[in-house]
Amino acid sequence: MKTKTATLSETDRSFFIKGSMAGFKYIAKRHSLTPVQMWSEVENGLKKVGMHIDDIADVELLVFGWKTLTLEMLERYRWRYPNRCPLLDVLCTLDSTCEELNKVQDWMLELKGAKNRRRLDLLPALPKVAALRTSKYCCFTPDQQS
Repeated sequence: MKTKTATLSETDRSFFIKGSMAGFKYIAKRHSLTPVQMWSEVENGLKKVGMHIDDIADVELLVFGWKTLTLEMLERYRWRYPNRCPLLDVLCTLDSTCEELNKVQDWMLELKGAKNRRRLDLLPALPKVAALRTSKYCCFTPDQQS
């Protein structure tokens, strides 16, 4: 298990990016949001939790596939936000039903030694989606009767 001072690995970087992106897409699909609408929700949340504007620009480029995060960037964010991860906090607060995203958030909370709470009271969750089920692969699947 990594300690708060251990350096992140390439495996950690891939795990974080894959889980974050899966969560972003899952939440957008589950709530019938376009990528731009979803980004607007995330961006507003990142501003509310106090993420720096230059970091928000990096996250936007990441979610739209224009830029990836390097290990150096992740380490910088890790120390700039020592207690929580703003992106994971916002995504898990918007919708806490994506298993893959929850695994990344749990890993990050443990890594940072933060309280084991995925959601933030500062942000509202997106409205509940009726008649939807989720699979273990974090994908949206409509009900048989839909």
